[in-house]
Amino acid sequence: MKTIITAVLLLCISFSSWAQLQRKDTSVLLKLPADPSNVARFKAKLVELALQNPAITKYAVSKEINKYDKRIVGAQWLNHFSAAGNLNEFTIKGNSNTNNVFYPRYNFGVLLPIGNLLKIPNETKRVKAEGRLLDKERESEVLAIKSKVLNLYEDYAANKQLYELHAPLLEDALLHFSQVEEKFRNNQDGVSLEQYKEAYRSYNGEMVKKIELEKLLRKSKLDLEEVVGMSLEEVMLKL
Repeated sequence: MKTIITAVLLLCISFSSWAQLQRKDTSVLLKLPADPSNVARFKAKLVELALQNPAITKYAVSKEINKYDKRIVGAQWLNHFSAAGNLNEFTIKGNSNTNNVFYPRYNFGVLLPIGNLLKIPNETKRVKAEGRLLDKERESEVLAIKSKVLNLYEDYAANKQLYELHAPLLEDALLHFSQVEEKFRNNQDGVSLEQYKEAYRSYNGEMVKKIELEKLLRKSKLDLEEVVGMSLEEVMLKL
């Protein structure tokens, strides 16, 4: 009686596993471009979208700030020039009285601290150097993001291929288990309960491997989409 109950339970599990196997998850089985030229276009699009990442666009703001800094430093020279005018009854009425003690009407002057002869030019050079540094940092960030995107794509493509290659192995294990289960149920060829269990363990092992491969595939897809900023399905629609 115990043997029969065990067999029934295993049979129920096999039906459940079969139903699970038949459901295809299109979110992980995305059909990637196969033609080399299309693959290259797809990768280029991924990189293009990834470069719209805030980590890159922030450099445009930093460059704008640097431009204003250059203007501020350049304007510092003007702080050393002064102009003044006298406003009184003689200047207002245009009186040409030679005894006017308020002449000259306008005063101009220059005050140039010696230290600024070195300070301002060096500040100008510093701001320009910061601009060049921002350009180099942006170039470095672009290369890093491009490398990351391409590596993540290769990870996803490889995990997808491993997942797909495992599918026939799982189907073979299921077929073998189904055959053993049929013979055991009909008491054919002397299939024992241990043989039945062994066939199920083999099939269950392939199911576990499928789950592990699917997990890796999902993670690699999510990692790539995180950098790109949208799903791979959306990227393919933009090609």
